[in-house]
Amino acid sequence: MNYKKKGQAAGAVGSIITLVMGVAVATLLLIFTGTLGGSTYSLVEEDLNGIGNHSITNEVVYLTNNTPTKLLHTNVHDGTLYLFNTTEGTLLDDGNYTFVEDTGLITYTPNGDLGNESVTYYANYSWGEYENQAIIKGGITSGFEASEQVGDYLPIVVLAIIVFLVLGLIVGFGGSMGGSNATAL
Repeated sequence: MNYKKKGQAAGAVGSIITLVMGVAVATLLLIFTGTLGGSTYSLVEEDLNGIGNHSITNEVVYLTNNTPTKLLHTNVHDGTLYLFNTTEGTLLDDGNYTFVEDTGLITYTPNGDLGNESVTYYANYSWGEYENQAIIKGGITSGFEASEQVGDYLPIVVLAIIVFLVLGLIVGFGGSMGGSNATAL
């Protein structure tokens, strides 16, 4: 007895197998990309936090009454400047000087009149631009969000492909039934 293949299912089986394998590969790629990206971020997070954050200790600063003195660095972080008297080892009170973070200028205004006498201090502070750190972290975060969004749309793409295959089968069956002018629409 000879058997003849009938119907249009043979072509659809290959398409369905390809679809299942494609979904599996896409899912694995999303999982591995997220896992590797998260692991990499954990490894470099300390380095990222160091961007725009540099610590200076014991920078020698000579302060003269009412004369602006410039630190070696600008963009000093707010609230990080501490001035220690090198001879007495005491902390200079905030009321005895004015400081501009952006320019790194200190103007010494002691409570007593010292004339033009210069006093040596050690300056401890942090400097840098936090904006660079925020930009890099924002780029990494948006990359993770994009990967998550692709993962959210994956089921919709799979459903669209399944609908396309089912419609292809229906149109194919319509063409094989009846006359030569049979169509699905």
